[in-house]
Amino acid sequence: MIIKHFLIGSIGTNCYLVWDEGSDDAFLIDPAQNLPEIAQAIREEFLNLKYVILTHGHGDHIGGVTGILAEFPDAKLAAGRMEAELLAQARMNFSLEITGKSVSLVPDIFLNDGDELSVGNLTLAIIETPGHTPGGISILVNREVLFSGDTLFRDSIGRTDLAGGNYERIVASIREKLFVLPDEVRVYPGHMDETTIGHEKKFNPYV
Repeated sequence: MIIKHFLIGSIGTNCYLVWDEGSDDAFLIDPAQNLPEIAQAIREEFLNLKYVILTHGHGDHIGGVTGILAEFPDAKLAAGRMEAELLAQARMNFSLEITGKSVSLVPDIFLNDGDELSVGNLTLAIIETPGHTPGGISILVNREVLFSGDTLFRDSIGRTDLAGGNYERIVASIREKLFVLPDEVRVYPGHMDETTIGHEKKFNPYV
C-alpha cells in the first residue's frame, strides 16, 4: 500500500491518494480541491482510479470532486448513506463559503457500516463514525491504516458545534468503533498529523 498525501487549502485539509502497488488500482480520499498535482500523480504512476471516497460532506473535503471525476470519469464517487442530504445541499455543506463555489453531489455508491470495497489487494472496511456530521465514515484498509476524516485527530476530535454535530455521538464513535482496533493501526486524519490508535487511547484528552 502506497499513500500519497496532499495538504490542501487554507483550512489544511488532508487528501490522500492510495494505491495497491501490485495492481495499480487506486482510490482518492477527500479531494478538497482539484489540484493539478493530484491528476499528475495518478497519471505519472499509471494508476487506475477506482473510487473517490468522501469521509463526510463538508465543503473543505469535497471542493475538488467534480473536477477529479471529469478527468477520471471511470472512477465512482462513494460516501456514507446518511451523508446524502449534506452532500446534496450546498447551503448546508458550506462549500460556497469555503471554496467560493456551490458544490452539490450525488454519490454513485452509498456506503453503510460494515460494507467493504476492494481496490486491488486492498480491502477497505467502512466504519460509520457519526458525530462530526450525521453520516461521517472512517475507512480501515487491510486492518493496518485508518482514514478517520474529521472524527479522530491527533490529540483531538472533530468539532461538533456545526449543524448535525453531536459531541456524545462522536465520542461514542471513537470509543466503540475506533478504539477497539489494534493499537498499532496508523491513523490518517482529515486535518493535522498522523497518529496511531494506541497513542490516542493513551493521550487524547477528549475521549
